[in-house]
Amino acid sequence: MAAPRRPQQERSAATRSKLLEAAYESLLDRGYGATTVGEVQNRAGVARGTLLHHFPTRGSLMAGVVEDIVERRLRVLTSSGLGGRARTGADSGADSGADAGADPADGACDDEACDDDEACDDAPLATSWDDVVDLVWEELQGPPFTVALELWVASRTDPELRRALIPLQERIFRTVHRNVTRLAGEDHPRAPMLVQFTIDLLTGAHLAGTLQPRVGASAVVEAWKIAVRELARTDGGRVPARR
Repeated sequence: MAAPRRPQQERSAATRSKLLEAAYESLLDRGYGATTVGEVQNRAGVARGTLLHHFPTRGSLMAGVVEDIVERRLRVLTSSGLGGRARTGADSGADSGADAGADPADGACDDEACDDDEACDDAPLATSWDDVVDLVWEELQGPPFTVALELWVASRTDPELRRALIPLQERIFRTVHRNVTRLAGEDHPRAPMLVQFTIDLLTGAHLAGTLQPRVGASAVVEAWKIAVRELARTDGGRVPARR
């Protein structure tokens, strides 16, 4: 007996996930210039009309990839806290849209119930500043950030891509900042500022080694751990240093 057909909504979601995965892998393997609509169509094994039904323009497809990356990384972050670091960078397929039928983070906050402007109540409690710094640094090392960076750089000279990414940018930055701040301990008076400093400083350190790994990058990370602990301690913060 033939297997029952999946509901249309489920089939549509699976197709969309397949397209996002194909685009993600192409961006990682070949870069933005070679990631054309035709390339993604061939990788996904779908008809051109199917691709255009989900993503009418190349820009909307690329924006979908960025949004998918961020949503999946945040699900890992909010569901498992710093335990999610073990998955960073290694399982790029899970981050890119593979396993469409599986819950990417069992127990993660529900997107429909967790507003963009509010921290999810299920997010992990405060941890050490050392762990927060390690978390941000390790997120920057993985393929998801490489793909996002590829698109952000390309958007400088691609008006269509820039128009597609701009609406996402503020929401993404706000959401990432909020979730990392929750890990650091929202009741610490300097947590938002220190989280912003951490993200900006480590992003800069990582970008400086994009073409050739910097020997001193790890020293920058360790130096910032010392600095951020001192800055946190100034206001009597309760977040301890990792022992």
